[in-house]
Amino acid sequence: MRYMLGLVLSATLVGLASCLLALKSVDATAAVSGIVSMATVALGAEPWLQLTQAAVVVSASALGFSAVEWGATRRGYVAGVLPGDAGHPGIREAITGARKRMAAHLEGESPNVVAAFDELLRVAVAIAASDIHLSPTPDAFSITCRVDGTLYEIITLAPSLAPRMATRAKVLSRLDTHIRGVPQDGRMVLSLDGDKIDARVSSLPTDAGERVVLRLVRGSRKVPTIDSLGFEKATCDQLTELVSRAQGLLFVTGVVGSGKTTTLYAALNEIATRRGRTTSIVTLEDPIELELPFATQTQMNVKAGMTFAGTLRSVLRQDPNVLMVGEIRDRETADIAVQASLTGHLILTTVHSDTAAGPFARLVELQVEPFVLASATIGSLSQRLVRTLCTACRREATPDPLIREHFGRHGIALPQARYFEPTGCDYCEGVGFAGRAPIAELLIVGPECRKAIHDRRPTNEIHEIAVALGMTSLLRDGLTRAVAGETSLSEVLRVAG
Repeated sequence: MRYMLGLVLSATLVGLASCLLALKSVDATAAVSGIVSMATVALGAEPWLQLTQAAVVVSASALGFSAVEWGATRRGYVAGVLPGDAGHPGIREAITGARKRMAAHLEGESPNVVAAFDELLRVAVAIAASDIHLSPTPDAFSITCRVDGTLYEIITLAPSLAPRMATRAKVLSRLDTHIRGVPQDGRMVLSLDGDKIDARVSSLPTDAGERVVLRLVRGSRKVPTIDSLGFEKATCDQLTELVSRAQGLLFVTGVVGSGKTTTLYAALNEIATRRGRTTSIVTLEDPIELELPFATQTQMNVKAGMTFAGTLRSVLRQDPNVLMVGEIRDRETADIAVQASLTGHLILTTVHSDTAAGPFARLVELQVEPFVLASATIGSLSQRLVRTLCTACRREATPDPLIREHFGRHGIALPQARYFEPTGCDYCEGVGFAGRAPIAELLIVGPECRKAIHDRRPTNEIHEIAVALGMTSLLRDGLTRAVAGETSLSEVLRVAG
């Protein structure tokens, strides 16, 4: 029965692929890709699926698509972000084209650094990069981009070009080009080919020259909703309940690039939707990553004296109902935020911590009184991003004994299920993964956790209390995605283990 269903679905997919690909429509290709993905989940990576995918590629090729182009469209569907059109190049193809154009601009005795840098920005936007790294070494000058957590080499140049490219980045960021011996931070805002490019820029002096990193901010994105974040339904429901409260302190924790700010924006969107014009929302950010039509957003500027602590104190005189504080970094900011959450304000903020129970120890280290912190806090969300498997090439694999042992040390027994590992193919650019998905643990501060915070209990004990009360840990949430075939066990351990 399973085999017959596979044959029928395979034939249907081939016909559908040929018809829809003829339209050269992103929606059409995404639809076929979606069917392939759902079929893989239902029937597994059987031989019929590989044949079907091959037939789709043949159909695409006959109609003017390259395998990489189809792979890019399919990868975008899996990641939830589709390219602008079906002819949008894949990562490798885009990088190869940009590398040739950059090399052409930089060859000869008079290299065109301006054109080469513009080309670098174009390819970064095209492949949805989150960061651009300009890294000089004594022997070479390497330019790389980070996409979905993975670094891709764009081009390697002669070391003599490093100062010129660094200077171009500093000029666009309004940094002092004459100062090379101390770190500098700035912001780049420009329009290129109709696309708005907004980036945080950091320069760092090294023995081989200045290393410059651009963190790209996608300011043109739509404001996310809690349901669109990709969390489990129970986590979304609990988070929605927390932000519906009138006052309190809510932490969002995680490593750099784990989506904390996106989650905060989604929470603010939920608050604005529920309360409408009856509430005043103010954000303190460094930098502002997305324009919010329902909030007053304030950019921090340390050089001008606008620190989180000083600005927060001033904002509280502006009669806000809800405040988002980009990050609590010092005692003064922590004290003001905690006190504000006890006096009728809802405060949303981030703290760098490994777990949802971590912020409490961090704020106690900043000399916030535990009894005040326990009374003020309503919840803490810790999140990470795991890479999702490419459904075109993932292979079924038996969990390694070491992986079982690692989960066992956390009190988690692997359930009987079909587990998958990455392989790599044209669809996913040989990486084995396509896109990322969040995993999270949400600690809701109730009487038991509040007492533990008040009593200065260690972080691991607060975590155990929360798990005993029903909190799903990061590792267990990741396991849920692995059981569903969305990611691998090794990826879950890499991120949350």
